[in-house]
Amino acid sequence: MKRHIIFILCLCNSNPDSASIITADINHFWRAFDLLQSQQTTADSLKIIKTIFVDQASEGLRQYMKAAHCHEKEYLETIRKRKADYIAIRAKTEAIVGKKQLILQYLNRFKQLYPGLKIPAICFTIGKFEVGGTQFGNTLYIGCEVDVLNHVDIIPQSIHELAHFQQKDQNPLTNLELAMIEGGAEFVCYQVTGKRTIPKTWAYGIAHETSLWNEFRPGLDSVINTKWFLDVPDKDNHRPGSLAYFIGFRICEAYLKRHQGKKPALKELVEMEDPKQIFLESSYNQ
Repeated sequence: MKRHIIFILCLCNSNPDSASIITADINHFWRAFDLLQSQQTTADSLKIIKTIFVDQASEGLRQYMKAAHCHEKEYLETIRKRKADYIAIRAKTEAIVGKKQLILQYLNRFKQLYPGLKIPAICFTIGKFEVGGTQFGNTLYIGCEVDVLNHVDIIPQSIHELAHFQQKDQNPLTNLELAMIEGGAEFVCYQVTGKRTIPKTWAYGIAHETSLWNEFRPGLDSVINTKWFLDVPDKDNHRPGSLAYFIGFRICEAYLKRHQGKKPALKELVEMEDPKQIFLESSYNQ
């Protein structure tokens, strides 16, 4: 896409057509990456990364660098260590710049489903293979390199993260609460895009739903067990990661079906103000 998307930070708004969709970091990163190949010294390489990438960072990228304690030195180290990984993800990250219309289409669909939609600045950027998506204040950070390397469709993933931005419960303490928050975001993403960000997890979950629930259920109110949430394959049990996302999705699905025709139902799933109550009212797997 030759016509660049608006590269400015804005406060949250509710109009999808005026959303701030920021992709400039992607172009800056690859320009710096290419120039690194002809630099003779480390000092020259650091200067390239600083002037072309770091100094022109979007708000989302600046917040990421602050949180991760990384700047040009850490980027250069990662590029040298993981050059092949960066090369592997290049084409798909560059393609994001041309997907403004698809993103706007999804934002408008989200607005139709949930009129109270709040849209922060959405920053598609490139980090050090650490964070696929998170929020910093009124900014969504999408780490494109992580998502592409993990074969995640980045645009639906950005809608998943936008769904998190609407949620009222931002401090889950139990397995159930986090499953509902993550599964809820995935459920909303599917309502908006018709796509899943975790297709392998979904396929496994559908095939083993009863056994998964029987395994997960005893620890519903226990402190969060990360094995259910990390996007890391469980090699001991020969299954994919993020299985609690699937469980939360299915609970949301059951809740919406049980409350079919009641307008507040989808709003309650989007806002996820009381995850446990939604679970109890879903009658999931009963």
